[in-house]
Amino acid sequence: MGNLREKVERDLKTTLEGDWGLPIVFIEPVTGTKYDKSANDPEEDLKGQILYDTRIENPETGSEMIVHKPVVTVRRTSLSVVPSRGWGCMIPIRPDYDAPKATFIVERPSEEGGAIGFVRFYLMRAAEAPSP
Repeated sequence: MGNLREKVERDLKTTLEGDWGLPIVFIEPVTGTKYDKSANDPEEDLKGQILYDTRIENPETGSEMIVHKPVVTVRRTSLSVVPSRGWGCMIPIRPDYDAPKATFIVERPSEEGGAIGFVRFYLMRAAEAPSP
């Protein structure tokens, strides 16, 4: 039967990289190195789940609003390195595997799910990124 955490990690191949998965490319900001292949299978594209819109609270009114700030969730074992704040992230502009990609920046540190097997990245448009 095996460990439940191991089973959940294997299931992420289906839930995050299966039919819902979209291609993702992470770009290291200093060297420009691109990570676009799965560490589990270098012949496979790096894939994850992309939620294109995020619900936030309007700081002026307190009401909820929807903004185009994508959140990308990736299977931890598919990453050869875990990107951090400031890395580039190219994702399709719409939920279509072959759609052109737009570049975003990892806005805040990821929630690394070492215990649950996935990492979540919060993105912002590259033009919105603060100056160093």
